[in-house]
Amino acid sequence: MKQKQIDYSVLSWDKIEEKEDFIITYLLYDEGKSINLISRIRNLNKETVENHIIQYKSLHNLKKYSIDDDFFINLLASTKEERVKAIDLLDEDEEIELVKYLMKKIPLIENAEDKMIALWIAGELKDNRLLPVIHNEIIHKHGGVRRMVCSALGKISSTDSIDLLHRCLQDAKPQVRQYASKALKVIGNEKTLRRLKSLLNNPNELPYVRRSYKETIDIIEDRLKGGL
Repeated sequence: MKQKQIDYSVLSWDKIEEKEDFIITYLLYDEGKSINLISRIRNLNKETVENHIIQYKSLHNLKKYSIDDDFFINLLASTKEERVKAIDLLDEDEEIELVKYLMKKIPLIENAEDKMIALWIAGELKDNRLLPVIHNEIIHKHGGVRRMVCSALGKISSTDSIDLLHRCLQDAKPQVRQYASKALKVIGNEKTLRRLKSLLNNPNELPYVRRSYKETIDIIEDRLKGGL
C-alpha cells in the first residue's frame, strides 16, 4: 500500500492526531504565540520549540525568524543567554533586517528598561550603521540607558564614537563614566590618555571608577607603544 504523502505547506488544525510535533508547534507560532508561551503549552523546553520552528521553515525555505515587533517582544522577554542564542541563529539577511528594525525602533521606545535591552542588542550586532541612533540616546535622562550606550559603543569599537565617549567621562552617573572608560580601551588615543590621567587624580572619584580609568590607561598605553 502506498504511503500517504503529507503536505506540510497546508497549515491547519484538521486531523491534528496525524501531524508531527514540529507542525503542531509551528501552528501555535503562526497564531502569534510567543516561544515562551508555546513552551508552557506544549511542555517543551524553549530550545526544542525554536528547533521545531526552524525545522518547519527549513522545509519551505523560509527565514528562521521574521524580524518584526513579535520577534523584538520575544527578545525583550528572554534571558540574556536566550537573546545571545537568538542573535547567533540569525543569518546574514536576518541580521541586516534586525539592524534596520532597530534603527527605526530604538528612538521610539519610551520604556527605559526596554531601550536598554534594545541598545544591548545593537551592541551585539556590532554594525556601524546603528551608531547614529545609539549616539542620540546619550542625552537620555535615565542613567542606565546612557550606560548601555557606552556599552554598545564599546562593542562596536568605532573611532567615530571617541568624542562622545570623552564627554561621557564627565557624566553625573559613576557607572556611565566607568562604561565610557571601558569602551575606550580599543579605540582610545593620546587625547583619551590625557583626559583619563586628569580624571585619575580626582580625589572625589569612586574607587571602582578610578580602577577602570587606570586599567584603560594601561591598555591604551600598551597598544600605542606596540604601534611605534
